[in-house]
Amino acid sequence: MPGFAVIDLETTGFSPRQHDRIAEVAVVLTDAAGRVQDEWCTLVNPERDLGPQHVHGISAADVGLAPTFAVVAPHLARLLEGRVIVAHNASFDTRFLRAELGRVGLPVGIDPLACLCTMRLAGTFLPSAPRGLAICCELAGVVHDGAHSALGDARATAGLLEHYLGLDDTDPLWAVAHEASATHSWPGLPAAADFVPVLRGASRPTGHWLSGLSDRLDRVPFPPQADDYLALLDLALLDRYVSFTERGALLAAADEAGLSRAQVESLHHGYLDALARVALTDGVLSDSEVADLHEVAGQLGMDADDVAAAVARAGRGVLIGASTLPDGGMHLGVTPAVLGGAPDAGAHPGAEASGAVGLGAGRSADGGPAGGADTAVVVAPTTNGAGAPDAAVVDGEAAVLVAVTPIAATPAVASVADRPRFRLARGDEIVLTGAMTRPREDWEREARGAGLAPWPNVTKRTRVVIAADPDSLSGKARTARRYGIPVVSERVFEELLGRVTVG
Repeated sequence: MPGFAVIDLETTGFSPRQHDRIAEVAVVLTDAAGRVQDEWCTLVNPERDLGPQHVHGISAADVGLAPTFAVVAPHLARLLEGRVIVAHNASFDTRFLRAELGRVGLPVGIDPLACLCTMRLAGTFLPSAPRGLAICCELAGVVHDGAHSALGDARATAGLLEHYLGLDDTDPLWAVAHEASATHSWPGLPAAADFVPVLRGASRPTGHWLSGLSDRLDRVPFPPQADDYLALLDLALLDRYVSFTERGALLAAADEAGLSRAQVESLHHGYLDALARVALTDGVLSDSEVADLHEVAGQLGMDADDVAAAVARAGRGVLIGASTLPDGGMHLGVTPAVLGGAPDAGAHPGAEASGAVGLGAGRSADGGPAGGADTAVVVAPTTNGAGAPDAAVVDGEAAVLVAVTPIAATPAVASVADRPRFRLARGDEIVLTGAMTRPREDWEREARGAGLAPWPNVTKRTRVVIAADPDSLSGKARTARRYGIPVVSERVFEELLGRVTVG
């Protein structure tokens, strides 16, 4: 006797008639006594947005790597063939299965006699139990890990099935289901194509995304002319997060331009320099600007030392707000040395730093408590060797010189033009796509209040597309990428709304 095939699906919504699709499928195979024999799971590319991602937790980046249902269907059908199909709320799962199988040309009927629902059976084996899988598992003493993941829910459902069989395996319903499954036909199944199941987290990088570039010798002269790559980088970093889709696009652009990894890294250093120059236009490097530089550096494979070097190269006379100083300047990767007017004057003439300095935690220039909002740091790149005063720590009207060592030699840095931040202007058209964490009408109302024009479809006039997931697979998001229009999250859109300019 073949036994049971316990299935669970995660979907983009509640109804295939509303064009919802399967995004994840899991099957746990058991013997006739409910003992687990095998299990199988894969994400499925639904070829649309993922719907309520806050419920199922599936990322668009992961399903972007997954096979479509057309690829999965033959293998899945063979797992189910000859077995009793079991699911919790089976009418939901079988409704989606029939729709998806029909869509790929496998109009396979599912015999209701060969399909059991653990939710309905709870009325027999767990009297007065509620409908939910979690509470049924709790009452039956079944472990339910990974709720709202297809494999986690399928394992839990298989546990319920085994519990029911253990209570009464002589109930005629089991024999009826096995007889129906043995005679049920799955006609015309094509040979299953070879594919590797894709699990959650598949898009999570094992190293930095730049590892996708080869270490080949340079194919273009330095400095590289990479305007297209930099323009794409501007869009990718609009939300200060290089999404999985954007990583792939950047790697493809670098390859098309013939850029080696060393050249791309040089461009990234130049890009950080350009952002530092823009940040220093007013002569003040604020807390938020420091944080922004670190955020960009992290996305581009750089660290605090690279931020400090970029700040140093950007110009002399930089004023850093006092609230960045409690860690002694370590947010910029430095160790300060006080040379005059402080209790240990000259005690640390060889302080290690990378072109930026700060006070020790909670200390002011005169050795007393930090001067609060009046305390600031003026930073300048080292020009005359270790131990020479190159920066001044200012606490109110008292100034103390601080020494830093010379900036370590770095590879050639590409010259990159200043990168102004992306802004929306009144009258710009914006498009929203997918299931939002806030009602879409709320976003549209705020957008209109800021003078923007929400639009139903993406056109070449669209300025930005807002999605719950920047890697969204919706038709609108795909069209936006084809036109070179940025796709951003709700959080970033909220920030953009706060700085809409007059067009």
